[in-house]
Amino acid sequence: MKKIKLFIALFLLGFVSLIETGCSKCTSGENRGTDSISGKEEKPMPELTADPKLNQAARFYAGMSNEGIEMTDSDSRSWNQYNNNLKQLLTRSDVITNGLDSIAKTDFSDFRDKVDYVFYPFSGADFIYPTLLYPDADTYFLCGLEKTGTPISGEVKTSYDHYEAYRNALTTFLRFGYFITKDMHNDLHNEELDGVCPVISMLMAIRGYEIISIKYVKLNETGDFTETDSPSDAIEFKFFKSGTRHEQTLYYLSGNVENKSLDANLKAYLDKTLPKHTVGTYLKAASFLLHWDSFSIMRDYILDHSMAVIQDDTGVPYRFLKDKFDVTLYGKYAYPSSEFSTKCGQPDLEEIYVTNASTIHPLPFVLGYKYSHNLICARRKAGI
Repeated sequence: MKKIKLFIALFLLGFVSLIETGCSKCTSGENRGTDSISGKEEKPMPELTADPKLNQAARFYAGMSNEGIEMTDSDSRSWNQYNNNLKQLLTRSDVITNGLDSIAKTDFSDFRDKVDYVFYPFSGADFIYPTLLYPDADTYFLCGLEKTGTPISGEVKTSYDHYEAYRNALTTFLRFGYFITKDMHNDLHNEELDGVCPVISMLMAIRGYEIISIKYVKLNETGDFTETDSPSDAIEFKFFKSGTRHEQTLYYLSGNVENKSLDANLKAYLDKTLPKHTVGTYLKAASFLLHWDSFSIMRDYILDHSMAVIQDDTGVPYRFLKDKFDVTLYGKYAYPSSEFSTKCGQPDLEEIYVTNASTIHPLPFVLGYKYSHNLICARRKAGI
């Protein structure tokens, strides 16, 4: 009988100890964040901290706020005029961006949220459109011939000439949705602006993004970005949308991506990176470069690794898309203007626009070159 009582006492003591241990774990937070149904641990996204000086400068150059900036009365009047000019340009830009945003939300919802990496060759300083089309991507890779330029800092310039340089750099882009390459050579290579970095910064502010950091980086021979203190042909932005906790990264690389000039380190980066991600490509006002065999390597990267390609007719020719992608067309097709080779015309694409007119979706705005009024969405076919 004594043995039985002893056994019961030990059992009860162990049971109470087990309960206390479990409660202790719950109280200490060891099980906090675990889904009670699925058992999957939820990982709350950390708070993100924006750099106050960078964002103050970005908002100032974006004509959004001059709070905390010391200016003379003359500088203040010039900034107010600059602010009004930008508002007028943004009103024009909103017609395009709001229209494209509506199409993206309605027609691209089957794939846009799956894209975690955006590939945007021939981008110039365009931050707006890739983030509008693929807002939830983790990484945006932009490249063009324009220099990276000097990152903005807390030391802003308050002169009329500086405001005019920004306005000139953005006028065509905000009116028509694209940068003109030959104009950028002047607009981003002068005493006031020396590259795309300041323009990308202000476009981030305009679109309601917060900048965490801006750093010079470089690509090494293994295809990795590494930080450098010296001015470089590559730059990295860390940023997030105001009100969110999703940290995003943008890389801009300055360089020529023609076959004969394609940097070996860039090839190593693309070979390593693109296969690891769900890639969404964007191409606009791309000067028909991908129509030529001299840009076939970059074209093949897009064809081989993109889950979706959103572009106008200046991007990848339809004849290369049709076998691997299901193509949806918007707007209308017109042959390239005289400034581009007639060899860049696409009779097969024109035929589809004519013979399948009932399947062509409307495009109530011009996106890209003025003569061009089309949008092409290519979704990779299943199993390819």
